Formats: sequence, C-alpha cells, structure tokens
Amino acid sequence: MAAERVLNLYLPAHLRADHDAGKLNILSRLIEALPGWTLVDRPEAEGASQPHPGHALTHMQEPLSARALCLRRAYYYPFWRIEPTNERWNFAVARAQPGQAGIPPQRARGFHQRLRERVLAGRKITQEGFVFMPLQGRLLDHRSFQSMSPLAMIRATLAQGAEVRATLHPGESYSAAERAALAAVQAEDDRFRLVQDPAADLISRCDYCVSQNSSVALQAMIAGKGAVLFAGIDFHHPAGSVPRDGLAAAFAKGRQAPQRMAEYLWWFFKQQAIDAQAEDAAARVRAHLGWLGWPVE
Repeated sequence: MAAERVLNLYLPAHLRADHDAGKLNILSRLIEALPGWTLVDRPEAEGASQPHPGHALTHMQEPLSARALCLRRAYYYPFWRIEPTNERWNFAVARAQPGQAGIPPQRARGFHQRLRERVLAGRKITQEGFVFMPLQGRLLDHRSFQSMSPLAMIRATLAQGAEVRATLHPGESYSAAERAALAAVQAEDDRFRLVQDPAADLISRCDYCVSQNSSVALQAMIAGKGAVLFAGIDFHHPAGSVPRDGLAAAFAKGRQAPQRMAEYLWWFFKQQAIDAQAEDAAARVRAHLGWLGWPVE
C-alpha cells in the first residue's frame, strides 16, 4: 500500500467499540472524508512512538510529525477537534478571536439552552457567597501552561477575599505531600474547604468558578456563572484569564457573568469544531485535513 494515503489509527478500544456499535460517528466521517485511503487500526500504545509509515491519528497523545494529528472530543458529543497537538491551549481555536458572522441568533440561544440544561439538570441557579474551585492534578507543580501552581492559585484566590469550596478530581491520585499542603491551607484559613458535592450542585450555587483549566469552568460559564482561569485552555475567551489578563483584571472579569455566551458557544462548537452529526461533517473534515497539509486532493 502507498504510504502517502495510509492512515494509522492509534485509538483507544472504547472508541473503536462505540464506532462498531453505531454509537460514534466521527470515524465514519473520517472514512468518508478520505476516499481511496487505507485506514489501519493500530494498538493505542503504539501511538507514543507511531512506528508505522504513512499518516497517523492519535487520541489524546502528542503527534510526533507533520504526518500525525490528534483527535480530541470538544467536551461534548458530537463535537470533535483534529489538531497538530494534544495541548488544548495550543489549539487553533485558542488563538482565534470569536466572531459573530454567520451565527443564527435564535438557533444559538436554543443550543445554549440545551447545553445549560445538560449542565444543570433542573437545578435552580443561586449565588451563595462562595467560589467553586475544581482542582485537577499536580497541585504543587507550576507547569509551563500555568500562571502558577494550583496551590498558589488557592492562596491567590483567598487573597481576593473569597470563600473557596474546592473539589478533588476523581481521576487523579494525590500524593501525601499534596494532601498535607491542602490540610495546611485549611488550618491556616477556614474560608478554604474541601467538599465532595457534585460539580453541578456547586456550579448552581457558587458566585463564580476558579480553576487552572478544568472543563468544569466551561460548564459554569454555560450555566451563566463567571470563571477565572489560571492556565491556558481553548475556551478562555469569555473567562477572566490570568495568563492573558493578569491577576486583578482576570478576577474583575471572572466575577461577572460571561457575555454573549449563546453566540460564543455557537462559534466555539458549531463553527470552530467538527459536528460529526452535521450533513457536511465529512466535507469539513476533508477541508480541515487539507488545510493542515494532508494530501486529500
């Protein structure tokens, strides 16, 4: 087979299983977009080295060459992104400026309302005088895409006068040093509390959300709550962003409800991502791959 038109798929078993069961249509759109190509399923673990000739598609693994791209869900099905990096803060949409062109106002409002109902599931919106902080991983580390470590973020937020209710990420494993650091903050300042409430409950009741770059902050903005982000991410535009704005300006913006979220969500999902259920999905995939330099003509 000619390597030029071979696509090696280093995808997790659950994506393949969902595709085979008819529950996932992004792979069908990809097949439609690449007529004449040979698609080869490879073990996901090989995506770390991508040893086979031809082009490659990984899932949440960093691509290693111009012939490799990363497939990531854009937070909600059926929306996807195909990018030359796995780093959401370096996605093309993160650098783009939201626009209003081509956005149908009524449909955008309906789309926003459906996402809002999905986030809140019937919960009533209140403001009960606290900040919701969904913590992620590596609490003591200041990584390159962050403005400061998560532990420093906690202290910076408390310095704003906020009462903070934080949650730990269920998929993370926290070290003894991390847990000791959190306990020390709680001992120093009783305005900081670790809680186990469901995220949707905390979103519905908080004043605003503070996070490094958790997708929970996007959910909070969909629900009408402001957000402050301490790290880079692709949905930073309606939030206060410490890397982009500086600390004071980020909190000034993030304390407020986000503006024009219906239009923003339509732009972010419908215009900037691939809607795998749309009639033109295969054409959009093909055009996107061509824009990224793949030989699709």
